[in-house]
Amino acid sequence: MAAALLAAASVTACGKGDSGPASSGTGWPDKLVFAAVPSGEAKTFEAHYGLFINALSEELGIKIETFLAADYAGVIEALIADKVDIAQLGAFSYALAVQNGANVEPSGVLHHRKGDKPGYVIQGIAPAASPVSSLEGFRGKTVCFPDPASTTTLLPLFEFAKANMVPDKDFKRLTVPAGTAIPRTVKKGDCEVGLAADVQMESATKAGDIGAGDLKVFWTMQAPGSPIATRTALPQDLREKIKTAAVKINADYLAAKGVCTGDKCLISSNRDFGYLPVEHSYYQIIWDACKATKVTACGPLAN
Repeated sequence: MAAALLAAASVTACGKGDSGPASSGTGWPDKLVFAAVPSGEAKTFEAHYGLFINALSEELGIKIETFLAADYAGVIEALIADKVDIAQLGAFSYALAVQNGANVEPSGVLHHRKGDKPGYVIQGIAPAASPVSSLEGFRGKTVCFPDPASTTTLLPLFEFAKANMVPDKDFKRLTVPAGTAIPRTVKKGDCEVGLAADVQMESATKAGDIGAGDLKVFWTMQAPGSPIATRTALPQDLREKIKTAAVKINADYLAAKGVCTGDKCLISSNRDFGYLPVEHSYYQIIWDACKATKVTACGPLAN
């Protein structure tokens, strides 16, 4: 991702991709542009974010267009170029965006289930019969990692560094870019252990990729959740309105509006309940981890 930020990103927009002129009287723009990375086809983007975007537009009284990027680097480039006003990012990509010059602030952080605290749990997983039982269980093993620019890769590397475990010396890395495939890969035996988000394990079970009793969780750590970020160049009263609306619009809100029912009201590719308030300092662990691990994906964050 860090390398990609040095070049123009390949982006497809459903709208023109830049904010409209200020509305008369309020100083607010006539339209806003919302960006995210679809997990599949454009129709998937609509299924995951369409209802939220429509509700946000209604709450703000401003038209919102969408901006689809191939990856988070594309979203970050668009934020830096002021082509996007609001973006759904990962924790790592938010930190990279700020470090690379995007003037943004978090307007909310996703939480998976109603009543959950923000963030998610990174899990060390292994076949149920494996004897591993702690962080030391990674030592000497072939470990399935997700994308190098993933928080689920970065933060465990931070923990390994604290335990004096050196990648590719004390354990072998096997990258499985589609993190949702890691439980299946560990079950198959291509990795002895793996790193996956709790929601990925949940999805793998629902999809039938793994069965009850196939795998066990032998290590966990809490990770910061994915923020919705807003350009700080927007008027302050509009930014405050976006924060208020973001945490208001959740699965219950959408269901009460009558626009969906059940799981169809969930937001994002992870099918989350909604957003909670968040501060910039919540993501300090990303900067700390980058400085400690100096992994390539951190780019300037490692300095």
